[in-house]
This record gives sequence, structure tokens and C-alpha cells, in this order.
Amino acid sequence: MSSEREFDLVIFGATGFTGFFVVRELCLSIAEKPDEYSNLKWAVAGRNDKKLSEVLAKVGAELSKDLSSVVKIEADVTDAKSLAAMASRTKLVINCVGPYRFYGRQVVEACLNEGTHHIDISGEPQYIESIQVEFNAKAKEKDILVVST
Repeated sequence: MSSEREFDLVIFGATGFTGFFVVRELCLSIAEKPDEYSNLKWAVAGRNDKKLSEVLAKVGAELSKDLSSVVKIEADVTDAKSLAAMASRTKLVINCVGPYRFYGRQVVEACLNEGTHHIDISGEPQYIESIQVEFNAKAKEKDILVVST
């Protein structure tokens, strides 16, 4: 993975219930430790630019922060090219798009193909085990982390 990526992390699925809280917690962490996170480059991703703007506005209003400059990336689990384009721009994708048994594999695959680390919040044992079986060797070979739960 190239250390020269546009972003350190992208929160994919930021418009969903959990994605909202991941965005919120990231903003709180940045505010709590500004010296540690001042250079963190991050973006949000999802299917709908307008909804991404709405999430950023809602989190921003709650935390009294202007998040209008946060980059929004349109990506969809049904569009492999959009997933590859998203993954190629960042060092890490935090995947909040579930249910993972339907929508997780293609994100993991895009990340591995682009040399990008992947973290998700899945609690689905069958998905987690199938991803380990299918992608563990490739992840080791590429020195990429794929982490669930």
C-alpha cells in the first residue's frame, strides 16, 4: 500500500445509523486530541452525495463544527468500479455498510485489490469466517489488515 494516499481513512456508509455515530466519534476524538489528530485526512463515502452532506451537517450542528469541507465520495456496493476508486484514495476503509453477508465481501475485495486496509463493524459470524477463509492468504501476502468487529 502506498503511504501517499489522499486520505488516511474513509468512512463508507456514513449515511447509515452506525455510520453517523462513527463520523460523530471521529469528530469527537479529533476535538479531544487535536495535536494527535490535527493532520488526519479523512472523508465520508456512500451512495448519495446529498445524504452525505446531510449527515455532515447533522454531526456538525450537534458538535458545533463546520464539516462542510469534508470530502464526500460516491461509492456503491453494487458498483465495483466505485468501490475500487474509493479504496484507491485511502489507506483505510471503515466499512459501515451492512448486512455484511450481502454487502461486505465486495468492499473487502476492492480494498485488497487496491492495497487498502479494511475494518468493519460486522457481528455476523458466518460473514466473518467466510472472509477469513477466502481472503486471509491474499491479505497476508499484501500485508493488508482486514478486521471485523
